[in-house]
Amino acid sequence: MSGSWEELLHGGGGDSPDLISGLPDEVLGEIITLLPTKEGARTQILSRRWRPLWRSAPLNLEALVSGGVEDKHVGAILSTLLSHHGPVRRFFLVWRRTYNHFPIVDHLLRSPRLDNLNEFELFFYENGSQRPPVPRSVLRFSPTLRVLTIYSICEVLQFPTETAWALSFTNLKQLTLASVNISESTLHCFLSRCPVIESLVLRRNRGFRCLRISSPTLRCLGVSNYCECQEGTLEEVIVEHAPLLERLIPCSPWGDGLVIRVIQAPRLNTLGYLTHKISTFELGAMVFQKNVPVSLSNVMRTVKILALITAPNLDLVIDFLKCFPCVEKLYIESNLQNIKNVQRYVSLECLDLHLKTLQLINYNGSIADVTFIKFFVLNARMLESIKFLVRSDKCDAKWIASQHKKLQLNTRASQSARFDFQADYKACSFVPMKQISDLAIDPFDISSSNCVEDFL
Repeated sequence: MSGSWEELLHGGGGDSPDLISGLPDEVLGEIITLLPTKEGARTQILSRRWRPLWRSAPLNLEALVSGGVEDKHVGAILSTLLSHHGPVRRFFLVWRRTYNHFPIVDHLLRSPRLDNLNEFELFFYENGSQRPPVPRSVLRFSPTLRVLTIYSICEVLQFPTETAWALSFTNLKQLTLASVNISESTLHCFLSRCPVIESLVLRRNRGFRCLRISSPTLRCLGVSNYCECQEGTLEEVIVEHAPLLERLIPCSPWGDGLVIRVIQAPRLNTLGYLTHKISTFELGAMVFQKNVPVSLSNVMRTVKILALITAPNLDLVIDFLKCFPCVEKLYIESNLQNIKNVQRYVSLECLDLHLKTLQLINYNGSIADVTFIKFFVLNARMLESIKFLVRSDKCDAKWIASQHKKLQLNTRASQSARFDFQADYKACSFVPMKQISDLAIDPFDISSSNCVEDFL
């Protein structure tokens, strides 16, 4: 679809009838809300019908407080808040370069126009401060917030411990903390006051060693430890009770030694990336040590999407598919170890009935890679596609043709299977934070990744 959004709102431009303007005010207000702040304001020029809608529509506000230009941006923000009479639904604040602008940020957050805020995202970037605090004014939104995101680059933000103990986040459904220092007792108290939470993402935080999860509403959980072996980094995750949990995403742990124990998660559907840096992973009665299954007596049939970081080791992956026999999508990032795979035929329920999609990151056409992929080509009867992400400039037509021949694609078990080779130097197992929380998309699908702030 081409053309500007003004043309689309007018039914395609030219003499086409303006069908959208005939919609009720409430619907038009929702359309305006989905637009960036500047674009939403521009809808006033469309027609007299649109002019009053902007001033009353729920507002998505995006703001920048940055060294040297703060007056200009802050002035524009305050002007918008004064001229706009509708509620502010979402506030995305980028605060960078200097912590000296704390009074400006605090002043913005205390504006009465933000009293019923539903979504707040704070992105802090600075190099030089010593654990600057999260503004306490952020927590005044606790009665109405549905989404709270606080993440930082370079410096770890200090969570306001004293205030948090006295608050209840009765409507909060999505919580994301990245590079935040928060004590273990404060974190668990915070979570206990979120009775309807559905998504929790904790990435590279400090201050707590153990995370215990007991929530009747949680559906998505993403965790990772800190990138350095420093005091107060996450060491153990215990999921005691999570009857609705669908996604468990260990976000490529930076340090070794993370332990994850899942006692009860009967609806778990999506799992990964599992890696050798997770020293122990327990899922019910199943036990994995450094990404190696050591107990194969039980299976989990609810898992449909599985992601692994491993060498292209057939024996290891076959054991995983025995543990999770109903996997439909399998994602693997190869760490390019020297593995000697032996081609064989193995009858697996997963390959006979379920596996539809396979993606291999770091495919380089080695003997181990070819033998590994050939196993799936020759045995996966329901296979629909294999995607090869190649970090090499040799991914040209001639090289791809040679791989087709080596992989014996003409003798594949699923004649409808498609094979896609892509040269992608940036491909990796990093899962964007927003994709963890969005149940409408596959979190491991690289084509869905468009969130700049997630690559921190």
